[in-house]
Amino acid sequence: MRKRYLLSQATVTPESSFRAFEIFTARNDREKMLIDVLDLREQMLLYHLFEDVRGVSLHVRFSEIAYQRFKDNYKFVTMLRDPVKRFVSHYHWSYGKPQAHARIEDDFETFLESPRAKRIGATYVEYLCGLPKDVPTDSDEAVSAAISNLGKFSVVGDISDTRSFEQDIRKELGVRVKIKHENKGSKASRSRSELENPEWRAKIESLCAPDIAVWKAANAVQGGRDAQ
Repeated sequence: MRKRYLLSQATVTPESSFRAFEIFTARNDREKMLIDVLDLREQMLLYHLFEDVRGVSLHVRFSEIAYQRFKDNYKFVTMLRDPVKRFVSHYHWSYGKPQAHARIEDDFETFLESPRAKRIGATYVEYLCGLPKDVPTDSDEAVSAAISNLGKFSVVGDISDTRSFEQDIRKELGVRVKIKHENKGSKASRSRSELENPEWRAKIESLCAPDIAVWKAANAVQGGRDAQ
């Protein structure tokens, strides 16, 4: 996508935005900062939209302000994946990286009992609900809001079906994209091993219940569009 908007694009990366937030606020409560930094990223989104940047990509909570102000000039696009697989992948991406802002230091079994694991199990809800940060992401209110906001996206892709995502992007934006796979390797086999543990899988599915509800709704929304 960045290549297609090469002359007018901006990317807000999680690491650098967190470091900017960290140094500006002089805070060191990292777990709370992982939530609060989302306000900064929404502000950066709004800045780029007001600058008329044509392609903006970032990890940001759904912004009702941005949607209402810019929905006539921009299309909103996101890509999701199976929440259980994403949960395990997220763990491996963040584990064993001592310098990373979102590092995970616990082994997998210990991590499953942590507050961070509960948050990651509701990542889709956290990012899509558009509600104040004090609303629990596993609440019915947040899940319902996240599902409702799916309808405001022009394209909701599935990482396991990149061809359909490419086609939908071309239809909605008029640009051709080719999705390639990165970050593949030994972590995939470890993820499969963890999902084959019945006790762990049951725990992961329980943690991911909010995101599973959103995932099912996203598939239903996309299926309805395909039928039109």
